[in-house]
Amino acid sequence: MTAPGFADGLPASQAAMNVGFVGLGRMGLALARNLAASGVRMTVLDAVAERAAMVHGGNVSKAESLGSLAANSDVIFLMLPGPREVRSVALGSDGIFAAARPGTIIIDLSTVDVDTVDLLAEQAGLYGLYFGDAPVGRLAAHADRGESLFMVGAETQVLERISPLLAAMGTTILHCGPAGHGTRTKLVNNFMVLSYCQINSEALTLATALGLELDRTLEVLLGTTASNGQLRDKWRAKVLAGDLTPGFALTLGLKDLTLACDAAASSRVALPMGNTARDIFRLAASAGYGDSDTSSLTDFWAKANNLQPLRCQTDKST
Repeated sequence: MTAPGFADGLPASQAAMNVGFVGLGRMGLALARNLAASGVRMTVLDAVAERAAMVHGGNVSKAESLGSLAANSDVIFLMLPGPREVRSVALGSDGIFAAARPGTIIIDLSTVDVDTVDLLAEQAGLYGLYFGDAPVGRLAAHADRGESLFMVGAETQVLERISPLLAAMGTTILHCGPAGHGTRTKLVNNFMVLSYCQINSEALTLATALGLELDRTLEVLLGTTASNGQLRDKWRAKVLAGDLTPGFALTLGLKDLTLACDAAASSRVALPMGNTARDIFRLAASAGYGDSDTSSLTDFWAKANNLQPLRCQTDKST
């Protein structure tokens, strides 16, 4: 079965859509809350049942199962930890694809591997569904404020349908190509983001070992081309303020680096920096930082070098 044409009854407006949202972790909950605030009719579901109650609004209901959510939704967003969870939720015997009505739009917001996103795109057509991927850029704090960026891989017609919904959750929608290209873009993006985490941590550890004052060093780094988004937007607000609660957990960073390295290997592309960063993330996770924010790499390297945790003296968080 192939997906029906867009003239065959897809909802014409955001107000007419019934939206399902599966996955209410740190990022998913923020996105779902912003979407609910837009007034769209929503059904939500998470493996931790209590999280559904954290999405507020008279237009929001809690699904009892994946099947019931899928059967009553025109558009379904998935925001799950990784490829295994996405495959199970989407393609399991009681999953989304089997229960959704033909013509339903499925959008994966998760960060997965290339093989998984390509499989979902292929299977969607066989089930008569539309599929796109729209992984999320920027930090969890941006998601809280409705300032996320979406890297969308989808047909133009699908993008037109979901854009009002994405706009309710973020500020920037970038069309990266057909289904699967959002995920490919996200792997490249996160490879750079997570490598910066390591570079920032090494640089600040070196600065401290050299006896430099941390606040002034940051002022210099942020005023030159050494600056990067992680150092500018995250470091002072997280590790350098002593807050290691996971905006983006280090174990998820390890997962994303592994996906990027695997994609490079399958494409026969050398990725020496990526492989090194992945190995360092693995070491930090083994040292007990896995459930901490990715910025905790700075504490990991300070400890490895017999230094006290690096902390700013002034509050300049964004």
